[in-house]
Amino acid sequence: MVGGGRFAVATVAAIAVLSTLGACASAGDSQSSGDDSGVTLAQSKSYAQLLRNEASSRLPEIVLKQVAESTDVSIACDDDPAGLSRSWTSTMSILVTNSTAARVQQVADDLAATFVEQGWKADHTDESTDTLTVTRLRSATSLADIAITATSKATDQQPSIAITATGVCAMTGGPESDEVAMLEEREPANAG
Repeated sequence: MVGGGRFAVATVAAIAVLSTLGACASAGDSQSSGDDSGVTLAQSKSYAQLLRNEASSRLPEIVLKQVAESTDVSIACDDDPAGLSRSWTSTMSILVTNSTAARVQQVADDLAATFVEQGWKADHTDESTDTLTVTRLRSATSLADIAITATSKATDQQPSIAITATGVCAMTGGPESDEVAMLEEREPANAG
C-alpha cells in the first residue's frame, strides 16, 4: 500500500466517511449541476481526495515505484460555461516498477475490479497510443466518480497508473472567488 500502515488506518476511516456520506446522497451524475445537491465545493474536494486515496491504497506495494505527481484543482462543470458550478478533480500518477511495466494494464484492471466488486459500474475506453485503457467507474451511492488510466512506456514516459477522482458539482462564486482560491491554496484574484 502507498504510505504503509498509518495510511491504511486513515483509508479505512475515509472509506467509512465516504460510505456514510455517499449513502446520504441522492443518486446522480457527478458532472451535473450542483444546484440541487446541496454539496459545497469543500465537500466535493473531500469526496474526490478520499476516493483517490482509497483507490491508490488498493494497489499492491510490490508494483509501486513512486508517486510521480499529485494534483488537486476545481473545474467548471460541463453544463456551466461561466464556471460558477464547479467540481473538484484529484489526480495521482503512480509509476510502476520495471518488473510490473509489462503488465501495467492488468494491474489497472485489477484495481478497477475491486470497485466493480463493490457495485461500481465500469466503462472502458482506449485513449491513445501511449494510454492503454481508461476505466471510468461510477456508483449511485458515491459523491465522486473515478477514472483509472494505464499508460505504456513511451519515449519520455515510464509506465504508470493515473487515478483521477472527480467530485460532484457545487455552486461557487466562480473560478476567481475567495472560496475557490482558498481550496486551491492560491491567492484570491482580488487580493492586494
